[in-house]
Amino acid sequence: MTMRGIADAEQLASLAEILESHCQAAGFQADDTARERLAGRIMALFNAGIVDRNRIAQALNSPDETGA
Repeated sequence: MTMRGIADAEQLASLAEILESHCQAAGFQADDTARERLAGRIMALFNAGIVDRNRIAQALNSPDETGA
C-alpha cells in the first residue's frame, strides 16, 4: 500500500499512460497548457484516493470528475 499522494513506479507508469491516452484522443500537444491542466486533474484524482486506472479514466470523462 502506498501513502496517499505518493505513486509507486507502477502507479506512476499507469498515470502517465492515462495522460498520454487522453492527450492523444483530445489532440493535445506536448507543450499544450490543456495537457498540463489534464495532468493536474489526474494527480488531483490520485491524491483524492482514486488510484484505479479505470476509475481515474471514468472520472476524467465524468462532468463532476468523481466518476460517480
